[in-house]
Amino acid sequence: MYRNENTSLDQPAPTTKKVRIMTNDNTIFNAAIKMANEAIELDKNKQYDAAADKYLSASETLYDFAKFCKNSKLKALAIDKAKQYFKRAELLTNMKEKKVKVPSGAKGPSSKRRTKTEHQEDEEEEEISDEEKELRKTIEGTIITERPKETWDDVAGMELPKQAIREAVVLPMAHPELFKGARKPWRGILLFGPPGCGKTLLAKAAANECGVQFFAADSASLVSKWLGESEKLLKTLFKVARLDAPSLIFMDEIDSIAGKRGTGNEGGGERRLKTQFLQEMQGIKSNGDKLVTVMAATNLPWQIDSAVLRRFEKKIYVGLPSLEGREKIFELCTKGVEKDESVDFRTLAEASEGYSGSDIATICREVVMLPVRELDVSGRLTEGDDTLNVRPIRQEDFLNVMKFVKPVVSEKEIRRFEEWRDEYGG
Repeated sequence: MYRNENTSLDQPAPTTKKVRIMTNDNTIFNAAIKMANEAIELDKNKQYDAAADKYLSASETLYDFAKFCKNSKLKALAIDKAKQYFKRAELLTNMKEKKVKVPSGAKGPSSKRRTKTEHQEDEEEEEISDEEKELRKTIEGTIITERPKETWDDVAGMELPKQAIREAVVLPMAHPELFKGARKPWRGILLFGPPGCGKTLLAKAAANECGVQFFAADSASLVSKWLGESEKLLKTLFKVARLDAPSLIFMDEIDSIAGKRGTGNEGGGERRLKTQFLQEMQGIKSNGDKLVTVMAATNLPWQIDSAVLRRFEKKIYVGLPSLEGREKIFELCTKGVEKDESVDFRTLAEASEGYSGSDIATICREVVMLPVRELDVSGRLTEGDDTLNVRPIRQEDFLNVMKFVKPVVSEKEIRRFEEWRDEYGG
């Protein structure tokens, strides 16, 4: 078996003994062994990145084979080999992150192994291959890298989540000198809560406040139809983030690529992507100017794999807006529109208990369109009248719209989020 990076590295790459196949239906097993042999050759030739990818592919294929294999001995052999290949891939990836010379198949005296000091490791910049440069272009085309325009003023209410994010993200990046020794910044931060409550808005405001490089990705931008492309894209995203550090990676709908293992609906590609994500999170350093922080958001925290949850050390619950928050949202969403004296945002806030920020924004969009709709229905817009007078919006407009725009999130769902928060923190 292969040990992790904390153990001796004098270990050769795995060897693949010829296996006697009992039937002619084991093409999957044979394909996996072929991939493993290719990985071993790459490993011996010190092509560690390519070798790690091949080991992972072989491991996943063997696990898939073991699911339906009826031969108990062959099944046990497949699982054993899959574990070996996975651990070797993990070892190669971890050693590359730590800039340690990875051992090849040939053994040699330990005095010839050289490691770099932590200072040298911090000063040395990572290099990007020609292939990864092409993937960087892909990242620039599919992942938002511009600095967000949102500010804390755009985030209505939510004082507790805002303060938690300031302490977890903004302060470590703005004042890295304060976070030394035992006071380390969080590497992974998970925002969870009902949909439409401002998780993405909070992340963008935090990135703007920090003034650091911002990468915004979602499951759709990371998943590719080509085999192995998703893992390479994710790997390059983290490498570019390290090169541009300090930086913030925001991953929306993280549950889409980090679901629980063993559910039966998970394919080999999804497992490889999840494994790659775990390895990248493990390789993040949290020191000095090289700080890379990963912030993720989810509406389904209970569907996230436990190994992924462990990588997100800080969990922040973003719930429904408070009374003051709802009042502020009504005000922000009707800004620049003429209002009648009857409009009372406090009363509207009291009447909209249980509504999310997104629900209130929908109400406001309907209300501000009512005067324009009335002009259109009356035919005045088609008559070319240059003296159009758009009436102010009124309190009764809001109350009428709220009769058919109902909260999206039920009380039962809110209780489930609160129960999860009580169990896992946040």
